[in-house]
Amino acid sequence: MKTKKMKQAKGSLNHRVVDCSEPGDDKKVKSSTDYSKPVYLVAPPLSGQRAPSVFMVEAAALAGGAEPPPSRTVAAQIRGARSGMSFVATHSERGSWIVGVGGPKGHTVIYDPSTTKTFEGPDLDGPMHKPILVSIASKVYVLSRRPKVYAHTKSDFEPWFVSLSFREGAPSVIGENFRPWKTLPPPPFFPSLLDPLEYRNPPTIAVSSYVATGSHIMLSTDCKETGTYAFHVVEEVWDKVCDDSLPFVGQAVALGGSLFAACCTIHNNFATAVAVLRMSINGSSTPMASSKLATRLLSLHPVASERGPPLPLLCPTGKGCFCSIRLGSPCGFHEGNNLDRPQIILTAFKIDNFEAACQTGYADAKDLQVPVPVRHQNKTYLLPGPFQLKNSLMPVIASISM
Repeated sequence: MKTKKMKQAKGSLNHRVVDCSEPGDDKKVKSSTDYSKPVYLVAPPLSGQRAPSVFMVEAAALAGGAEPPPSRTVAAQIRGARSGMSFVATHSERGSWIVGVGGPKGHTVIYDPSTTKTFEGPDLDGPMHKPILVSIASKVYVLSRRPKVYAHTKSDFEPWFVSLSFREGAPSVIGENFRPWKTLPPPPFFPSLLDPLEYRNPPTIAVSSYVATGSHIMLSTDCKETGTYAFHVVEEVWDKVCDDSLPFVGQAVALGGSLFAACCTIHNNFATAVAVLRMSINGSSTPMASSKLATRLLSLHPVASERGPPLPLLCPTGKGCFCSIRLGSPCGFHEGNNLDRPQIILTAFKIDNFEAACQTGYADAKDLQVPVPVRHQNKTYLLPGPFQLKNSLMPVIASISM
């Protein structure tokens, strides 16, 4: 029955174009007030503390040319959060929350910005180190970034793909709203079904890029031969949509319509850039032929060299607006240094004439850069200290707009 369902889904996907818009985006974003989303920065534990902290900055005001207020602490700690967690924002009619998932014991913590309270959610069935978190339609999806066959203490053992609903409110372990994580089928290229010989030397899998596109979660691995797979969140099936990998590194964030912002590498000068691109998957008219990932590069903004700090964090702040978060000064930032006041540079981007950018056509062959005006402005923030950066060059774990 499951095999038949997957075949039906694959057949339907090969004859249409996958919508690459954010679910509900057109309903949520209607006026200029939607450009005023604050950005919450989840920072590593302060010196002498064990849990991360949350800071808020007004990135949208910066994109409009105004001088934003300094960052402010909105919660001293996210209690229960530990190293190895990933964070995502999720919404429903019952509220909005920042959710942290993962770590050596697979914990779940839920932070409510409206009350600044943190409470525990249901635990995963095992450890998961810095998993991929995606929020779609009041559900949080958690996918292993590096699935492992052997259940070691710090490994990502099965289940590798789960979801948790926030439709009826936050699923706290205390109260009537408690719900466990739902196990979902992992991507077909994950090492789920191995023969004894393969089990002795299991393949190494690492998800390198991913994006939420309408009702799909698309992802690629660091192996180019894998191609791109998509998970339909309603039908709960995976399908290979094209032989090409996604044209960016890490996560792409939706800007509205079929426009996305992502990080990519400029190979000719070994630099990292923030790119604005348009994406769609064109289905093939031939059932046996592979679909084609159509992309067009609209704007490119170099931000750092490959040998510098980690990739910047990207965060959408409204229709056609987003920001990047990166280390303020590469000088003197080395592993093991203790910094009292770490600096970050927040760059706010805003696409001028957003509707025209959405109507730009696709390139037939290679990615094509076309002139799309994107305004940007930098602001340096001194995060409240003291911090103790031992295992990371970046003083921010996640950037989230609410």
